Amino acid sequence: MVLWFKEADWEPFYSYDVRGRSVNQPKLWSSPTGFGSRAYFRATATPAILLVDNVGTADSGVYRCRVDFKNSPTRNLRINFTVITPPNRPIIMDARTRDHTRLLEPYNEGDTLELLCEVYGGDPKPSLIWYLENTIIDESFEQKSDGKTINTLTFPSIGRQHLNSRLICQASNTNLTPPQSKLLILDINLRPLTVQILNKNRHLSADRSYEVECRTIGSRPEAQITWWKEKKPMRGKARNYSDTNTTTSVLVFTPEAEHHDSQLTCRAENTRLENSAIEDTWKLNVHYVPVITLKMGSNLNPRYIKEGDDIYFECSVQSNPKVTKLSWFKDSLKIQQNPSSGIILSDQSLVLQRVNRNASGDYICSAQNSEGSASSNPVSLQVRYSPVCKSDEEQVFGASVLEPIELSCVVDSSPQPTSFEWIFNRDGDRSELPPSLYNVSGHKSVLRYIPTEDKDFGTLSCLATNSIGRQEIPCVYSIIAAGRPSSLKNCSIVNESVDSILVDCIEGFDGGISQVFTMEVLELPSYTMRANITSNSTPNFEVTGLNRALSYAVNLYASNPKGRSEIVTVYSVALRSPDKYTGVGSTFSLSPLIASLLTVIVLLSAATCAIIFAVYRRHFLQRHVKQPINPHYLNDSIESLPKNVLSTYSSSPKVDFNTQYELKINSEVEDDPDIIAVHYDKKTLDDYCKSKVGEGDTAKVFNDNDTSVPNTGNISFVNRGVTARVSDLRVRESCI
Repeated sequence: MVLWFKEADWEPFYSYDVRGRSVNQPKLWSSPTGFGSRAYFRATATPAILLVDNVGTADSGVYRCRVDFKNSPTRNLRINFTVITPPNRPIIMDARTRDHTRLLEPYNEGDTLELLCEVYGGDPKPSLIWYLENTIIDESFEQKSDGKTINTLTFPSIGRQHLNSRLICQASNTNLTPPQSKLLILDINLRPLTVQILNKNRHLSADRSYEVECRTIGSRPEAQITWWKEKKPMRGKARNYSDTNTTTSVLVFTPEAEHHDSQLTCRAENTRLENSAIEDTWKLNVHYVPVITLKMGSNLNPRYIKEGDDIYFECSVQSNPKVTKLSWFKDSLKIQQNPSSGIILSDQSLVLQRVNRNASGDYICSAQNSEGSASSNPVSLQVRYSPVCKSDEEQVFGASVLEPIELSCVVDSSPQPTSFEWIFNRDGDRSELPPSLYNVSGHKSVLRYIPTEDKDFGTLSCLATNSIGRQEIPCVYSIIAAGRPSSLKNCSIVNESVDSILVDCIEGFDGGISQVFTMEVLELPSYTMRANITSNSTPNFEVTGLNRALSYAVNLYASNPKGRSEIVTVYSVALRSPDKYTGVGSTFSLSPLIASLLTVIVLLSAATCAIIFAVYRRHFLQRHVKQPINPHYLNDSIESLPKNVLSTYSSSPKVDFNTQYELKINSEVEDDPDIIAVHYDKKTLDDYCKSKVGEGDTAKVFNDNDTSVPNTGNISFVNRGVTARVSDLRVRESCI
């Protein structure tokens, strides 16, 4: 029989009894206040053992085992049974706040860790040790009377190398069981290590868009990248990308001229860390079109520049790169260097010496570099000068007595006139007209003048005055008595074509009133009106649509409200003969070249006919005139002829000029088809031939004193259908 005792109780709490039993069927007993069902004795084991399940601290003590034998003495064995109680699992908390949730947040780089590890229980009292990975960093634990064991860890300046490191707090009081431990993995906020603006070694062109890239490495969590121009943030213009611990920002940037030499900054910052920002700066080299400002010299007053002053302009240019060309312009016209004219160009200045009114205008300067060209603001130069007439010529006005006329005196001045005066001048007598007779408006004065008698016709002068001075040369207006215009002068046909003619004249005096010019085109010999053209400007006319196979008389005259001038008549000669038809249904037409050749032939034939007639006439006079007449007197009137010459001519019978006579033409002339009768003015041939002259008649000279013949004012030689006036020796022939 085996009995188990706990010396503190001295009572058995377990027995093993095989008395009167088989060894395989022992009687077992376990005290309910002892081990109860937790204990079981195994006698067959070597050595025999008492198994106790789920021991506790109360089971510790000194136990005695007594073995009784049937034939041997009793044996006793003492055993000191110690129960080791392992500690509970340690707890890690923030040493300052004793807050467990603080451990869930990352620490900042450079912080000092202050952690408290605490464990309850354990018998014997456990040890409490801190490990970093597998290295003991703190084993200074403290056992409290309330059963706690604590260890406070102070870990200064954690850094990048401690990221994701394992901190272990381990409690242990026996080698029989694994120690209890608590693990903390370090999460650390890290500052960015580097930041760099990529591709910044280049120049930029103003007003062009660029992508500028900036990259930062080493921040945890990802860095926040911001862009700054000088000290002002640039917002909403960048895109950020992150990869592991690298962050890239791309800025869309359009530089301007004023950004040259300014600082573009890329700033990387971990917002969870104070003073974690790092920067990279780029000094911008911006190329831009020149920026130009033009102003007049600082010591000049633009309002008081008058003729004869010296002025200068200053052109301020900001440019990158440097300006390669600088130009000056006045009213869009380029200014060239001309010292003799007082124009001097220096580096960035324009000097104008002894300016006059022509220098007034808008000035600009223009600069050019590799980026382009630009112009400055315009600066207006206004040169002040005393009044002068707008019109340099004296103006003539015609008027009748009591007819009102308006005279406009327009002057050019700067500034505008402050007053006008009108002066009437006739034969040296000057009188100033009262201001009530004229109105003033700006640069213009209008005088309403009414000549009431003949002495009111003369010269009117207009003088204006402004702040610069009085007008030196007055505006002059001649007032004359109005009448009909003079006839046109030097009228001629300057161009003839197949179907048109161009007539050019010089205008005469307009009679003091505005005149118009008229041209009438009359078809010969019927004098049918073919064109009537009026011109208000110049006496130059062109008429088209004419039949150039015909001749035309062109009447030209000027007219005004007072009447019409004398008519001036010019004639056009037919350029081609009428078309002839040689057959039914067929038409023969001449080309312009052939027509011109035929015209030349006709004219040569006419000239030959005239020469033959002149020779014949000279021969006739030599035979029938007893005493020759000095040709010198033929250019003058009949009174200038010597008396002995006139006495050699007998008076012809009295001719009745009221009777219409026919002009008899030599039969040889009538039969010649190449001879075309041409009328030189509006009079018919019958008007020139007032008597019938037969073939072989002798030429007569009529004296103005001869009462038997009416005084016609002309003395004519008549022979074979030819009439010659002695007064002008113009020969009129039917064959021309």
